[in-house]
Amino acid sequence: MAHAVTLLADHKGMTTPKAVGDEYVVDATIEVENYVQGGITVTAASLGLSSLHCVCVTGMEEIGQSARAVISTTGLYESATSFKLILSTGSAQLAGTSDEGMVRVRVWGNL
Repeated sequence: MAHAVTLLADHKGMTTPKAVGDEYVVDATIEVENYVQGGITVTAASLGLSSLHCVCVTGMEEIGQSARAVISTTGLYESATSFKLILSTGSAQLAGTSDEGMVRVRVWGNL
């Protein structure tokens, strides 16, 4: 599962997580180079955080695809330190494909 996470700079050029109330928020892109059935695991550490509280997919490079951060029936992510990102086209989940493009996310958590 090859993917690369890039933290995006804010209007001041900062790429580190920023305090928002009692949490930190970070914007990032995830370049999906090799996608497998079941999704890719993105860690809090790759985003500069120690734990995750909320993940929002805010954009997708490829037209006709969608992305979502998966939660369990309890409303939790894969763990407190990672989330699973699923890509799909229509109702079909992608599997075993390469160079799937970029997904943009906004993530809240703790340092």
